Amino acid sequence: MKRTVNSVKTASLISPDIIAALFTGLLLPLLILAGFGAFSVYQQGYGIYFVGLLAVVSLLSVVPMLLKKKKQNTDDELSSDAALVKPSGDWGQHDHEVWEKINQQIQNQLEQNDDWGELKEHALELVAQTSKEYGRKELAFSLPELLKMTEEISRRYRKILLTHAPFVEKIPYSLYKFGYEHQEEARKGLKISSWLFDAYRMFRITTPAGIISEIRSKILGETFGSIGGKLQYQLKQALLQEVISVSIDLYSGRFNIDDTELAASQTALDDYQRMAAPLEPLRVCLIGQVSSGKSSIVNALKKELSAETSQLPSTNKTTVYQCSVEGMDTLHLIDLPGLDGTSKTDQQLLTEATRANVILWVFKASQPARALDIELKRLLDDYYLNDKHRSKKAPVIIGVLNQVDLLKPINIWQPPYDPDNPDTPKARIISEALEYNKELMAIENMLPLSVSKDRETFNLNGLEKLLDKYFDEGMQVQLNQRRIEAGEHFKLTDQAKRVYQSGKSLFSLMKN
Repeated sequence: MKRTVNSVKTASLISPDIIAALFTGLLLPLLILAGFGAFSVYQQGYGIYFVGLLAVVSLLSVVPMLLKKKKQNTDDELSSDAALVKPSGDWGQHDHEVWEKINQQIQNQLEQNDDWGELKEHALELVAQTSKEYGRKELAFSLPELLKMTEEISRRYRKILLTHAPFVEKIPYSLYKFGYEHQEEARKGLKISSWLFDAYRMFRITTPAGIISEIRSKILGETFGSIGGKLQYQLKQALLQEVISVSIDLYSGRFNIDDTELAASQTALDDYQRMAAPLEPLRVCLIGQVSSGKSSIVNALKKELSAETSQLPSTNKTTVYQCSVEGMDTLHLIDLPGLDGTSKTDQQLLTEATRANVILWVFKASQPARALDIELKRLLDDYYLNDKHRSKKAPVIIGVLNQVDLLKPINIWQPPYDPDNPDTPKARIISEALEYNKELMAIENMLPLSVSKDRETFNLNGLEKLLDKYFDEGMQVQLNQRRIEAGEHFKLTDQAKRVYQSGKSLFSLMKN
């Protein structure tokens, strides 16, 4: 029953008119029959009027849907929202671009030939096209990887069938096999049945009631037949999309290792060396110019003074702190050196930024100069546009406009302030500074903050909520980093062990 409901939901995504069609074809006749009453229909001779009314109501309800269908040609064109397969959350920007591009090829393939038997050839074409997008040779994978690809595609597609195809597990494979082996006989039987049914229809339309019933059946048959065709199209599309998804994982370097086999990354090992506390799942790096207030934010989030602080808080090395924000798992706050305009610092910060899951980019509100920040942001953007890093997922960036209490008028500080609806001169200045920095740095998520120890704290709760909001996305970034890192390390010692084991087995066979 649950899968039947899921099938109706899926069909409603494909054709929004499915609910109206079901209501018109199934429920409405019952309601009308109840209104007339069985006695009135059969005893008072209202049968012809009843059937006529059904035909008129069906016509009025279904004709607009048929006209809409004809206009939009929805038999073959499905919206992306209706697709059963979605792109992976831990893909990089290039992976998403490949996904969108090759999905267009699926539509072309199914338009040319949508027989189930042709899907194998379609799948091979898609794998070959994916390899080209990553600059790899066609079929450039090992036999174990091929077997694993097949296993993974089958596992994913099995889940789709069990979710969206009602009673699929109740039909034995022998029935499919029998149908395939006797498809010619089945076609002949269908032709004979069709002839008999056509003869019955010819007899039926000799009466007024039969004519009206034929019209109604034709209308509803067209509507539900279209829906059934779309559902089949979607299941075929889903199978080919799973092929693309697994191929993208393969050629981007993620697929050759399971999540359960992921080893600790080099980043984790570095963190262990920098701190005694155990590594936690989310890595949050703080970037900003000297004296932007990064360490004060660390202290505020930790709820204790354990970061280095002074009149001009700064750090000259990378330090890792453990922090538990209410409602979240424990995370690591990485306090980095301040931007000072030197290429050495830029490269150090760039390295740490590309290893971060989330970046808190801190800006001192009363210091409008942003040349150093803009240059580092350019280096970071260029890094992920490089062909070598196209499959890496960029970290989430949260902008923090810090020390807003120092904006004019400086002597006035009465938080909270609402930048979206500023109602005081201070609030308007904060709002303007916020919009200026968002546009200048091209950072969508930015919030004002003040964690001065001499004044009332403002919006720390908002920062915690943003960290909580992007926690899952940050974890997807980490998973992307670990998968790629695991795929890049080819351990010679492991291969030597395999060679030894193979040789040992071979020599055992020779002795026998």
